[in-house]
Amino acid sequence: MNTTVSDASLLKRADCYKLLSACFCEPDKDLFREENVLSNLASILEDVCPEAATYARDMEIFFSETHAEELAIEHSSLFLGPFQLKAPPYGSVYLEKNRTVMGETTMQTLQLYQESGLNHDLKEPADHIAIELEFMNFLLMAQFEAENKGDEDELTELTNRNTLFLSRYLGRWVFRFCSSIVDNTENSYYCSLANCLDSF
Repeated sequence: MNTTVSDASLLKRADCYKLLSACFCEPDKDLFREENVLSNLASILEDVCPEAATYARDMEIFFSETHAEELAIEHSSLFLGPFQLKAPPYGSVYLEKNRTVMGETTMQTLQLYQESGLNHDLKEPADHIAIELEFMNFLLMAQFEAENKGDEDELTELTNRNTLFLSRYLGRWVFRFCSSIVDNTENSYYCSLANCLDSF
């Protein structure tokens, strides 16, 4: 199989979404080191989005310099509560007037996953930032496969679904989410993560 420049770019973007998704899960220093999550993210972003790569390099430094407990506490404070979410990681909070978790747009997102052949069996609502980023990875990987099979109909459907998802869901709330993180933390790792995602 010959991988074209376009194919390679598609795969790199898919990898970026997957690695960024991991960054919004509870931080696990050992796992991040074993998988070279931040190093790989920065390296791939050098080709995909150099501005975001700068923030990813900062993330790598701050992650290594910050104690695991401090990272866990800040992750919880921003995204879990227990009292008020400083930076809610759910699309419906930003897309719906009453800022509800598990709103109508959450159900629409879940339906889109199911129509794409995915079963949402995670503990978080379907419009959690990590899940939506993972879905973008899935769509781009599926586009890559369709392109390599020469299946134009499948490729067109997946491209349209990608465009729909970004324009109706993820792309409509991700920038406000990133701003919420920056406005509500002094933690350098999470500020850099927000700026990295925003730039990407």
